[in-house]
Amino acid sequence: MSKVKKELTLEEIKKIELKLLSQFHDICQNNGLRYSLGGGTLLGAIRHKGFIPWDDDIDVMMPRPDYEKFLKYCMRYKTPFKLHYYKNSNNYILIDAKISDPSTILVDKVLSAKRTRVGVFIDIFVIDGLGDNERAAKKQFMKTSAKREVLNAMTWDKFFRSKAHPLYYEPLRFGVYILSRIANAQKLLSSIDRINREVDFDSSKFAGCVSGVYRTKEIMKTSVFKSYVKVKFEDQEFWCIKDYDLYLKQHYGNYMELPPVEKRQTHHTFKAYRVKG
Repeated sequence: MSKVKKELTLEEIKKIELKLLSQFHDICQNNGLRYSLGGGTLLGAIRHKGFIPWDDDIDVMMPRPDYEKFLKYCMRYKTPFKLHYYKNSNNYILIDAKISDPSTILVDKVLSAKRTRVGVFIDIFVIDGLGDNERAAKKQFMKTSAKREVLNAMTWDKFFRSKAHPLYYEPLRFGVYILSRIANAQKLLSSIDRINREVDFDSSKFAGCVSGVYRTKEIMKTSVFKSYVKVKFEDQEFWCIKDYDLYLKQHYGNYMELPPVEKRQTHHTFKAYRVKG
C-alpha cells in the first residue's frame, strides 16, 4: 500500500521542530548533559523570544563529551525521534548529527537524493576543543577544511552556481565537486571525526564548532561554552550559553538590528510532508 504525503506548512514544521527540541531537552536534563541553543536559533531566542519569523530551523550545540553521551543514549534506548549519525546511517554524509520526526519526510530541490532521507529535524552541532591559544586553535580548525568542502559537495545532486561566493571562486568549487564524485564518504567522515577529537574540550582554552558556517568566527574561549542560563523560546524555556552576547556579536555583529526586508528569507530548499499509511 502506497504512503500518502501531506505537505506541511511553515507553522506546522515549526511546531514539530519545537516538539523535537523539547524531547531533546528532556533527555539532556534527565542525564545531566550540557547543551545550548545555537546559531540562528539562539539569535531568535534573544531577539524574537522564539523562531526568527522568516526562518524554519532549530540548531543546538553540545560540548564534545556531552554530545558523545547523547549519541550513546540514543543508540541504546528507544527515543520518540530518529537519530541520524554517520556511524548508524550508511548514506548519512554529514559530520554532525540530526534528530528527526519519523512520521515526516523532506524532499530537497538541491541536495542529493542519494543521501539518507530525513524527516523534519533539528541539527546538533559539536563544540570541540581547539587548543591553548588562538594560533593553535585556527590551525586545528583548518586541519579538516579541505575535507569538509569535499564532504559538503557530496550532498549536491549536481553542480550549481553559488550566490554566496564571487564568480572567480567557481572553478575551485567545480574542482571540489569533481573530487566529491570519487571520494569515499565514510573514510572522509572518519578522518574528520578523528581529527576533531584530537584536543580535549574541557582542558582546552579555546573551542568552537568546526563545521559551523562562520568558519574561524566560531572560535572562542572554551569558558564561553561552560556556563548556561535559561532563555525563553516560544512558549518554553531552554538552555543557552550565558555569554550569548559575545557569541552573537562575533557571529552577526549588531544582532539586534533586523536585516533588510529582501534578506528576510529562509535558506532551506526543501518541502516537508507528513507521511501516512
